[in-house]
Amino acid sequence: MSTWIYKACSAIFAALLLTGCDQATGLPFASELNEPAESSGHARMAKVELADGNVILTAPDGYCIDRRTVRRLGRTGFAMLARCDTVGVRGYFNGYDLAIITVTTAAHGKGAPAPTRQDLARAADTSRVLDNHKRDGLALVRLSDKYPPLDGVSPVHWRGAFVLNDHLVSIGLYAPDGSEALGKPGAGIVTDLVDRTRKSSLPRTVANSRTASPNETESN
Repeated sequence: MSTWIYKACSAIFAALLLTGCDQATGLPFASELNEPAESSGHARMAKVELADGNVILTAPDGYCIDRRTVRRLGRTGFAMLARCDTVGVRGYFNGYDLAIITVTTAAHGKGAPAPTRQDLARAADTSRVLDNHKRDGLALVRLSDKYPPLDGVSPVHWRGAFVLNDHLVSIGLYAPDGSEALGKPGAGIVTDLVDRTRKSSLPRTVANSRTASPNETESN
C-alpha cells in the first residue's frame, strides 16, 4: 500500500470509528484494521451490500472496496474504495488515478426530494465551489477547502449525492495534489460508480425474490 493511501485511509478510518457503526460481520482482516494490506495480494472486492441490501455498492474499474472499512448499522452504512493495488490486490493499475472514495448511506423519506448541487454547496459552507454537475439525479460538486482535510490530501475534492431505493447515498472523492482525479476525470470516476451501483441495486421487491443475495462479491 502506498504511503499516501495508507496515511489517508488510517485518518479517515479513525474518524469513522467515532460514528458508532457496527463492523460488518464475516469480514477478513478485521483484526488488522491498523495494518497495511498484505503484499501477497487478495481477491478484488467489487460489490458490497449496504442499507439492508437496498444499495449494492459497486466499484468502478480499477478501484476496489476496502473490506476493512465496511460498516453497517441498519439502513446506515459506510465503505471506502481506493485504487486496487493500494489495498493489496495484485495487478497493474497505474493507468487509474490515485484516489480514495468514501460512500455513506442513510434512510431517505419516500418521495422526499433528492439533494441538489445547491444543497451540497450549502452543506460545505466553508468550501469554495469550483465546479458542479447534475446528471440523471446525481448532484456533484467540486470544492476547495481553505485547508486540506488530511495530511497529503489536496484541499480540492469532489462530493456527490443521489437517492436510490429510498436511501440517500453520499460520495466523497479525495486525492493527492497533482492527481487527475481532482479534475474532470474525478467526476467520471464518481459517475461510473453511481451507474454501476444503480444497475446492481434492484428494487427491494425484486431483490427479495432472488434465491441468493451475498453480502460481498469478490473477483480475481
